[in-house]
Amino acid sequence: MKNFTLFFLLAILAVLPLHAQLSVGVRAGYNLATMSYKDPTVGYKNNGIGHPRSMSSWHADVVLNAPLGHNFYIQPVLRYITKGMDLDVPYVNSPSSLYMPCADKVRLHYLELPLNLVYKIPVSFGKITLGAGPYAGYSLGGHYDLTIRYNGHVVSNSKQDIGFDEASNIISTNTLLRRFDTGANFMVGVELNSLVMISANYSLGLMDIDKSTTSNLQNRYLGISLGVLLDREDY
Repeated sequence: MKNFTLFFLLAILAVLPLHAQLSVGVRAGYNLATMSYKDPTVGYKNNGIGHPRSMSSWHADVVLNAPLGHNFYIQPVLRYITKGMDLDVPYVNSPSSLYMPCADKVRLHYLELPLNLVYKIPVSFGKITLGAGPYAGYSLGGHYDLTIRYNGHVVSNSKQDIGFDEASNIISTNTLLRRFDTGANFMVGVELNSLVMISANYSLGLMDIDKSTTSNLQNRYLGISLGVLLDREDY
């Protein structure tokens, strides 16, 4: 949380000198989120994790918009977002008469701060926006769906909280997750003359959020957003 707070303060300090021209917007949208999961030893951990699939989630943003000149802008975004993945549970030849636990959904709730450098192209109906930059995120919590199978049949489903400081969060997977996440963000969008914003962004996690020594787990998501600028610096 300390690293996230520092990143947030630096973003605010970056736009303070531009406060006279600062505009604010709010938006929300839909995501397709997944995780890049690599384990060179077995492909999954102890029968507990299968192959990641995309999941549906949502986000909500507060956007600060500050001009730098020559159609360039700096845009810090404070975002609440759910990341994670659905999983194809691995079906392997397991001993009979044993209960086999596995996680088949993982959900992580983040406060995220993308800091985008944006170029705006004036057009007749408004502006086309292109941007990219780093992001930092801090997980507020999460959960996973635990399925228990016996002789290949599902006998129990339950929802379990993820504890980031425990020895093992996700049963039978030896997975201990980090709260902090960093990566790169890419966006394209339109700001209409009516002050409506429509945008799409792709987030590429660059930090391994799995603390185990053998595997690598990184966040990914593709999002679309609809929002409104409360004012605009060129009006």
